[in-house]
Amino acid sequence: MKKIGTYLLATLLLISLAACAPKRYERKHGPVDSSSATKSSEKVSEKTDESQSNEEDEEAIGTLSKADEADIHSIIENSASLTYSLQVQPTRLLELNNDHGAIDGYPQDMFIDYYNTYTPETYQLQDIIDKLDAEKTSDSIRSFSQDKLIQLVNDKKKGWLYSTKDKAFYEVVPGGRGGAMPPMEIPSPDDWVINDDSVEVTTTIQGTSEPYRRFVLKRNHKEYKGGTHKTRFYVDSMEFAKS
Repeated sequence: MKKIGTYLLATLLLISLAACAPKRYERKHGPVDSSSATKSSEKVSEKTDESQSNEEDEEAIGTLSKADEADIHSIIENSASLTYSLQVQPTRLLELNNDHGAIDGYPQDMFIDYYNTYTPETYQLQDIIDKLDAEKTSDSIRSFSQDKLIQLVNDKKKGWLYSTKDKAFYEVVPGGRGGAMPPMEIPSPDDWVINDDSVEVTTTIQGTSEPYRRFVLKRNHKEYKGGTHKTRFYVDSMEFAKS
């Protein structure tokens, strides 16, 4: 009986130990197949190569997109102005009939876009203020009464002001601007000269084959604050063509 009791006790002890043993968890996901990992790596590499290729295409002047062509055409077309460009349209605050004096206002973003499109340099707002030698004022010139505007013309005579409140430039013009530019024709993109880093476009006087103005444009990677329309290209140089 004593042996039987000992045997039963040992059996119960083994059953208890088995019940307390930690459970084994099965793997929910099978091991990653090496071929799948290789394919995934190849896809990432392909995307990286494609991204780099796209960046190189954007830098290459030799492949002009339709958007590039439209941008260049617009820049040249809007250059037909005696002052700035056709997109730089002033708001006339005052016009004096007796001596043709006037005050014209220009939003600052208009000039920021202009100088960064039609000149090779990069212009920030302060650069334009310096270039125009504009007098800074905290007054809102657009809010001036007519009498105060007339007084401004009499005091300033001519020149530029920049209103920090209006965020605008104002020109006191002593007399009217006369004259006109001859209408020009812009050749088809097929006739543009595409160099490594620039595009040359020579316009002609409308109705003739006489060369008029030659534009050299480059991709616009300028970094500046302000403006409302950053063009894809900028004018690196412009000269009157010799026939």
